[in-house]
Amino acid sequence: MKFSLPAQLKGPECKRVMFQAITIRKKLEPVFFDFELDSVSEISIVLRIDGSLGSFGHEGIENFKLSNGVLECDVVISNLVWDSLEEEKITEILKLRVHEAIVSCFEYLNFSIDMSKINNVLG
Repeated sequence: MKFSLPAQLKGPECKRVMFQAITIRKKLEPVFFDFELDSVSEISIVLRIDGSLGSFGHEGIENFKLSNGVLECDVVISNLVWDSLEEEKITEILKLRVHEAIVSCFEYLNFSIDMSKINNVLG
């Protein structure tokens, strides 16, 4: 199974999130290769990052959609002052939200997995 972590950003300061998101995606991709589901070939967690140019709405995980073998969900991260956060704090926030989304995706699919490898990557 493939894993993707695209993002939509609502402000130039949100670009600080992208480096950590790419790092997290690269670490998770090999873990997801071990998962096999007949109906799902990819899990795509779309980060929707609020910023100075607007908001995506209430924080949380929403809009689950399974289409052509791709399970997609949105993770809305409410407006934080990205410019004032340390890199470690940004990484911590992303890891927590991505972990919650992965758990929610597998619950949505009613598919039980051993989360130990994912937990090792995300801490």
